[in-house]
Amino acid sequence: MSSRDGRRLRPVSNEDREGAATYPMRVVTRLTGLTADTIRVWERRYGAVRPERTQGNVRRYSSGEIRRLTLLREAVSRGHAIGEIGALPDDELEKLSSTPREDEPSESASRRGRWWPIIESYLEAVERYDLRRADEILTRTAVLTSPRELALEVVAPMLREVGDRWQHGAMSIAQEHVISGQAKSLLGTLLRAGATDAGAPRIVTAAAEAHHHELGALIAGVLASTRGVVPVHLGSDVPWSELRGAVRRAGADVLLLGFARDLERQEARRCVDELRSLADEFEVWVGAPEGHPSASADRRVRVFHDFDEVDAELAHRFSRAQS
Repeated sequence: MSSRDGRRLRPVSNEDREGAATYPMRVVTRLTGLTADTIRVWERRYGAVRPERTQGNVRRYSSGEIRRLTLLREAVSRGHAIGEIGALPDDELEKLSSTPREDEPSESASRRGRWWPIIESYLEAVERYDLRRADEILTRTAVLTSPRELALEVVAPMLREVGDRWQHGAMSIAQEHVISGQAKSLLGTLLRAGATDAGAPRIVTAAAEAHHHELGALIAGVLASTRGVVPVHLGSDVPWSELRGAVRRAGADVLLLGFARDLERQEARRCVDELRSLADEFEVWVGAPEGHPSASADRRVRVFHDFDEVDAELAHRFSRAQS
């Protein structure tokens, strides 16, 4: 019997068990804090561990491999990518697990924090089209985290990773649609469970006209709800002509629009004109990529490029709503 990489696998015998104890997956997940999906991905893709197999082809892990998985988990939580460290010897993993990696870019560090193994397990489940398992992972994680932590440290970095994989051809459009749908459902649930006080300030969130990706606006709405602000989410592709009336009738203090892509020249001109017009009457915030045309609309329009900035401004702008 051989492994995927051609390495000959030796079945675990009774003598092996007597000489060196090995452990089944359910014990390993409990001892390491990793999910079974993550352990399998780390083994298959990165050669992080090489468990023995029983006669029935069931994985059995030694105490050394359990210790190695624990070191890998700690190193990943400090911002190191599993693809870069999966094959390192244990002594180097010990150093990484005890010392922060100073040369790790801030973007990568934010993406590969303590919840990265969960994100990886989720994406692996989607890759297999095990949608029930994927949904279970998201639901369980939502129970274990606060809404702000879920939005900033799980959903946002997960969506960035999905975008990267899609751009590099490592994820299909169908898989991206599955993830978007599940993330939208989860964020919608968090919105409905957020602030509802009649006298609380309000923020209208939406994806702008001809923009069909509303997840950024949804995340902003969830963050607002954790700051004592009632989010009124309008969805995606909201016509410019509808926004003014919606903000007025909602009695909102702020309008936040999400842009997930760049704009054609004519579209950009209209965007700038519409934002300027809206800023004459309302406080307007925009979430957009770096270099987006909306940044040149008007100095009264606040433009944000990441969710941490949005969260900080929400805390500052609505500090009285939290007290």
